[in-house]
Amino acid sequence: MHIERVPGIALSPSGAVAAYLGDWARVAPAYEYDWRRQESFERRAAYLTGGGYAGDRAAVAAALERYNRALGADEASLENARLLGRPETLAAVTGQQAGIFTGPAYSIYKAMTTIRLARQQSQRLGVPVVPVFWIAGEDHDWHEVSWVMVPAGNETRRLALSERFDGERRSVALAPMPASVSDLIDEFAQLMPDTEFKEEVIARLREAAAGGPALDPEATGGAPSLADWFGRLMAWVFRGTGLVFLNSSDPALRRIEAPFFARALQQQAEVEAACAAGVDRWERELGFACTVEQTPNSLNLFIYIDGERLPLLGEGDRVWVRGRPDLSWSRSELVDLALRSPERFSTNVVLRPVVQSYLLPDLFYVGGPGEISYFGLLRDVYRAMGRQMPVVVPREGFTLVEPPIARILQKHELTLDDAFHRLDDRRQELLEREDRLGIAQAFASFRQDFERRHAELAALVLQLDPGLGQVVEENRRQIEHQINRLEEKAKQQHRKNCETALRQFDRLKANLTPNGLQERAFSILPYLVKYGPDLVRRLVDEVPLEEGWSHRAIYL
Repeated sequence: MHIERVPGIALSPSGAVAAYLGDWARVAPAYEYDWRRQESFERRAAYLTGGGYAGDRAAVAAALERYNRALGADEASLENARLLGRPETLAAVTGQQAGIFTGPAYSIYKAMTTIRLARQQSQRLGVPVVPVFWIAGEDHDWHEVSWVMVPAGNETRRLALSERFDGERRSVALAPMPASVSDLIDEFAQLMPDTEFKEEVIARLREAAAGGPALDPEATGGAPSLADWFGRLMAWVFRGTGLVFLNSSDPALRRIEAPFFARALQQQAEVEAACAAGVDRWERELGFACTVEQTPNSLNLFIYIDGERLPLLGEGDRVWVRGRPDLSWSRSELVDLALRSPERFSTNVVLRPVVQSYLLPDLFYVGGPGEISYFGLLRDVYRAMGRQMPVVVPREGFTLVEPPIARILQKHELTLDDAFHRLDDRRQELLEREDRLGIAQAFASFRQDFERRHAELAALVLQLDPGLGQVVEENRRQIEHQINRLEEKAKQQHRKNCETALRQFDRLKANLTPNGLQERAFSILPYLVKYGPDLVRRLVDEVPLEEGWSHRAIYL
């Protein structure tokens, strides 16, 4: 396994993330800890063990052990779940929505970063640091989680659920898995090459989809959910690493969160003011664009009614569902409901990170560019809710380079910089280099000669009759059109003669930069088919943790 940095690629080109990665002084007012300094992790650990974390460790640990057992997680994960019940244990957290085929590969890389950084900090701090993956099972953005791309030779293929989800507001963890998942697995199997690992990977896909519900059989009618499928696949992919999975829709965790929901309902004004202060600092003081939509009177909570996840607004003593004024309560009624039936509530993007710190002793959170940006709005919200923001660490970024792709790079003497930033230029250079006959130069020379000779001929004709100017000009245009047509035909034949090499350039683009970065498009599963089900565990163990978080290519 060989690893190289890819020049010129960070997590995101946006000003906020660029500053977070390389200009800490500019963004420092928006965050609690400088992620680049070991002292930050030490101070955060001291804060958590010194009373900053007051969660119900025993209840959280029991809920996580039960859920991970339902996913089929191995003993390493179950032992780490139990370890969270000990008073000295800290948590290293990351998370993502539950997508099909484990979603885009950056979800895998977020977890990889978290596991390896947890190991590092456990050694440095001398206490257990348990990696936790937060499955955003309460999310209802079905369009975002219902598709993924896979490499297929020189092309990319989009795999998507066939169901339509227009207006669907059921959480992915509390709705039966769409029926088209079975057809999707069949399609994936047909696209994958026959390897010694294919049968096992496909079998695991089917087994994970066929398992029973891991959370709430009543909510899904006894069927598994998309989040169950995602969780079981992730538990299998990360077996042996000790990664613990947490589903945000777990009723057992909801019961632990009841006081948090009650406080959010009671302190709406303080949270709104804190959020407004964070947005103002982000936009006016730091000069960044706000990435979180602000809704007047928002409680930053959802309520479940008839299976749908609906946003709550509040003003004075009255609380209601946005767009449904007929669904309303007094504030005290809703506080009482939150304490009696907390499973009916969930947080939005503003309070989701904060409830994470309520449940877990989170030493740090590993996030992508969008998360880094919205964390920058929330420092005061944490404080309003009696919490403190954890260290926010950028996830690592990778592109997997398969041996055939590496051979194409070598054959055409292309660097990673070429492949990611100048592939079209290098393609054109190839065509020019292989043009042994000098097609472009020959036609350019012919045009110069034609223009000179035609101008001489036009002058002669116009001396005979100045009124023939339009005929002369039309004659020139027709001849130029035929020259251009002939040149294009010659170039087409030249490209055809270079077809093998051009297909190789197409393959580079399809595999390394499909619609942007590979990690944002492709699932990791095709690589497990080709290189073995233990590929991710090997990446966790063998790829060195790099402080600096540049994008790297892993040559398989």
